[in-house]
Amino acid sequence: MAYLIIIVVFSLIVYFPNAIWNPAGIDYPWAYYALAIVIYIAASVAVDGVVAFIIRRLPEKWMNPEKGIIKTYKWEQKLYDFLKVSKWKKFMPDLGMFTKFQKGKIADPTNNEYIGRYILEASYGAVIHYVSVLTAPLVLLLALIKPTDLTTLTVGVPVVIVNMILILLPALSLKYNLPKLLKVYRINEKLAKRKEAMKEKETIE
Repeated sequence: MAYLIIIVVFSLIVYFPNAIWNPAGIDYPWAYYALAIVIYIAASVAVDGVVAFIIRRLPEKWMNPEKGIIKTYKWEQKLYDFLKVSKWKKFMPDLGMFTKFQKGKIADPTNNEYIGRYILEASYGAVIHYVSVLTAPLVLLLALIKPTDLTTLTVGVPVVIVNMILILLPALSLKYNLPKLLKVYRINEKLAKRKEAMKEKETIE
């Protein structure tokens, strides 16, 4: 809901200056800019969707939460604390509906099969969001349809910038959660080994 409100408010902020200034030319109606905003937003969603579709088909072994861009380094943790990620991450949209795995909260913290799946989904999500930040500007290629149309600058660029921000925030939220999930996973492993050792001891006795 928070993202929907942001998009609507942002669209109005972009629309009114364009409608008043009319950068595309005096012959263009105000509705032209509303259509341009819708097209750029739709194109952005489409590009993000294609990126997500491709990355979701990468091997799970590539989604190692302790390596590369997925790993949350100590300096990152300090940055996330400074940015108060713990305060606003609850407003991030949960797109678990597409993978049939909700990440809004940890539903079964003592189940390592569940925690492992959570870590995997968070790792995929982080990669998808980071790559999507890089591919977001691709929608500006729409300018090739009409190179002289200034709406690429007055509509396209603002849409891209906001989209990049909205994509990046969930990535920060996911990476903020990963160290905690890994800690829970390791604790569960130790407890499971301890229980197994106790059972073996009882059997021997």
